[in-house]
Amino acid sequence: MQFRLHGDEFFLDIRVGDPILFTRNKYNIGIQNGSLGVLSSTERDTKDGQETFGVVTLDTGEAISITDEVFDCMELGYGITLHKAQGSQFPRIIVAVQTGRISDRAWLYTAITRAEAEIHIVGQASDFASIVKSVSNATRRASFLRELLQERDSGVSH
Repeated sequence: MQFRLHGDEFFLDIRVGDPILFTRNKYNIGIQNGSLGVLSSTERDTKDGQETFGVVTLDTGEAISITDEVFDCMELGYGITLHKAQGSQFPRIIVAVQTGRISDRAWLYTAITRAEAEIHIVGQASDFASIVKSVSNATRRASFLRELLQERDSGVSH
């Protein structure tokens, strides 16, 4: 997609039919961080004095006109991270497992529950076993919430 914006020529390597991921909240135009859609048009138009460069049709069916404001929060959505996928469902997913700081059983559960019909788990069996057996990282968070609640219950204040 080639377009002119503020007098400069730009090229965005996307084509009609490509999956699009929105990476910021733009509530005024109906986009939330993590919204997914498909580039359904690259036809230029002018609506209400604002130039549009095409249309993304969201999974909800809503059509989002691509304006200069929208360009800043669009990227290809062929592969997305689990963090960006939270709250979404997909017909099939591929989960790449490897032991690490963020890989625990809660992470794996979240990954697996994104799939509607098909899951492919890729990686070493030993890494998968280690992740399944690991205690959730949430138990290691240093929020001091327990201490604050205990202080409140005992009437101690600072």
